[in-house]
Amino acid sequence: MKIKSPFKITSWEPHTEENDELADIARARIRKEFTGAMTGTSVANAILYQTPAKSGGYAALERITAKIGEREGTFVVQHSGIRGADGSGPAYGDVVPGSGTDGFEGVTGSMNIGQEDDGEFFLFDLEFK
Repeated sequence: MKIKSPFKITSWEPHTEENDELADIARARIRKEFTGAMTGTSVANAILYQTPAKSGGYAALERITAKIGEREGTFVVQHSGIRGADGSGPAYGDVVPGSGTDGFEGVTGSMNIGQEDDGEFFLFDLEFK
């Protein structure tokens, strides 16, 4: 099942691990609100790396509490991405097997993060047992 869900970041709580003249390596807790085919919220713990030229990469584990149709529950995605100085670059991930609860028990799948003129979105390809 393909699910597209726009999101907005509602909270960004940084915790800087290391800074030097070559790059910033940081950790952050990020909270999101989802709309569209999937509604809900999430909290992610991320490790982020950014160069002075604004290129970088990240890795995150994100617990999503959501509703898709009649299904409600939580599941966790692990995602990562790289970004060029111009802001371009892929971001993709997978549902952590066994992480689904309630209506998402047994969910598997993958996801990408995309961007349109009106903001960012998650694009999921999910399978339910």
